[in-house]
Order: sequence, then C-alpha cells, then structure tokens
Amino acid sequence: MAYPPVVIVDEHDSVIGAEMLAKVWKEGLYHRIVYITVVDEHDRILLQCRSANMELFPNCWDDSAAGHVDEGDTYETAAVREVEEELGLSNIKLEEIATYRTNEEYKGRKLNRFNRLYRARVPASTRFQAPEDEVSELRWFTFDEIRQLAAEHPERITVGLMQNLEYYYPA
Repeated sequence: MAYPPVVIVDEHDSVIGAEMLAKVWKEGLYHRIVYITVVDEHDRILLQCRSANMELFPNCWDDSAAGHVDEGDTYETAAVREVEEELGLSNIKLEEIATYRTNEEYKGRKLNRFNRLYRARVPASTRFQAPEDEVSELRWFTFDEIRQLAAEHPERITVGLMQNLEYYYPA
C-alpha cells in the first residue's frame, strides 16, 4: 500500500518537514498519528479489525479509526479524513482527548510518534462503510470486553489501542 508523505516533527511536536513512511520508519523520525474512538449511547466503543493486507498490525483490533497525519494536514484534518475513509462518516463532531509521545519498534520499524486521541459520539444504529482492503470487521465492545481481549490476546491488539486503553479509557 502506497502512502503519501507524512508530517515530520521535532521532539516538541513542531513541524519540520515531510517524508515518505519508509524513511520515517527506517530512521525513526518523529511523526504524527491520530486515533478516533467512536462511542455509542451505551458507552460501547467501536473497534476495527485491520485487514490481513495491512503493513502494520494486520489482523489486529484497533481504535475506531486511525492514521498518519499527511503532509499539509493538521491533526484535526487528518482525524476527519480517517473517520470518512475508514468509517464512511462525515460531519462528525470530534472531541480532543489527549496528545502523547511514544517510542516503539515493530518488525524493524522505528515508530517515534506524537499521538492525538479524539472521541466522537454516535447512535448505536449508525451505519458504517469501511474499506474492505483496510478493515475486515467493525464491532461494538464494552470497556470490559476490550480489556479482556487485551489481557487474553495482546498479540491481537495494536500498540496504539493498547496505549489508549491503558492511559485514556475510563477504568
């Protein structure tokens, strides 16, 4: 899957340029990621299962929508784009929850990132349209079900979802 150049930032999250992801991952350049947690009126969270052909975390459960901040985008424009691309939702109100920095390595890729988490509330009856090449399944989970999945099958959870679960989802 080809990606456009992503925003590169310094250690203070100030934009310093843009690069292709292969170089970003190889050199460990800081870049930006957005995560969107969609919650229904029953406080259930919509998770997506990433498709088998995804380069990072194939067949793993992830936040409702997530993605890189592409060149020319802000965190918010990237979040709006990801919700539209991955869930088929437009004109959705996003609430900023947190921004945090992480340093991970995954299959030889250096993932040095600034992460911004957003929340959106929608009715449980909302119809979603996920791209089959990126998302194999969408499903509502309670907080307890997500915690159980993470405890029993941590290999089936993305690093981002695990971090968001640990630090920002209610206990």
